[in-house]
Amino acid sequence: MKIAELRTKKPSELTELLAHEQNDLAAARRGLAAGELSNPRVIAQHRKTIARIMTVMSVALKKEEEK
Repeated sequence: MKIAELRTKKPSELTELLAHEQNDLAAARRGLAAGELSNPRVIAQHRKTIARIMTVMSVALKKEEEK
């Protein structure tokens, strides 16, 4: 998911999306350990998406503190 898409979402949606991505990452890691994951690149994609979500949440929090 692109960062521009994330910036348009509400904080509650971001929190929900973050939890979903973290669950997907955990499932992908389990799949890799079990040898069921066909594309290990998925793990990196989930990690980057999680980082993007957390960055957007952090920026939004700092903007609120400045006000």
